[in-house]
Amino acid sequence: MTDVRSFARSLPPRAIAHAPASGDHPASVRFERSQPDDAERERLAATLGALLRSLRAERRLSTRALAVRSTVARSTITRLEAGERRPRPGVLAALAYGLDHENPGPVAELLQAAAADSLRPDTPQGLRRRARRFGKARREVKALRDEVGREAGRARVAARQLALAGARAFPIPPAGNLTRAQLDRLEAQLDRAEALSAECERLSRRAHDLAATLAWPYHPLERTHLERHLQES
Repeated sequence: MTDVRSFARSLPPRAIAHAPASGDHPASVRFERSQPDDAERERLAATLGALLRSLRAERRLSTRALAVRSTVARSTITRLEAGERRPRPGVLAALAYGLDHENPGPVAELLQAAAADSLRPDTPQGLRRRARRFGKARREVKALRDEVGREAGRARVAARQLALAGARAFPIPPAGNLTRAQLDRLEAQLDRAEALSAECERLSRRAHDLAATLAWPYHPLERTHLERHLQES
């Protein structure tokens, strides 16, 4: 899987010329450099912002969902769409991955072209920070997938155990006429066997659903579906 650093290396050299280290400038100066004036803000909203909103709409992604898939803060996405922030190539590469992880390069190029002269150069610190966020997100999703797999295994084992218990619990009526007490006992045993069978079926369905969740081609950084299935009883 390609990471954000690979995206950055694939971008045009003019777009990723390294700026001085972030520690060389006060935070207020760095913040001011990221802020467009009114005319530039209007242009960015009509170009990059409009394109980003359109790409999200095509994929039916909210800003929150894109933030999860790209590791870009939701507030940053909102500001970019409103033209309130000059973007960096690393941020646009991450957004491209969130929009199309299988082929992010063309999407990144579209976003950069829309940003035009407002594109600010990446810094080594910024690229490292983005790579750390990306790596952390991948580790968290892997941990969730591993837990879903373990839960599916536990459900399968429990279903087999209940199937055996249900078979043993199924009553065998004694020969001859039955007393009222014997009928009551048989009915209770039958109820227990049916309850075990129903729980066995539920666990089998859960194991199947969890396995299907792992097999479905979700975005590599998407985790909502994994968390939802783990929360189900």
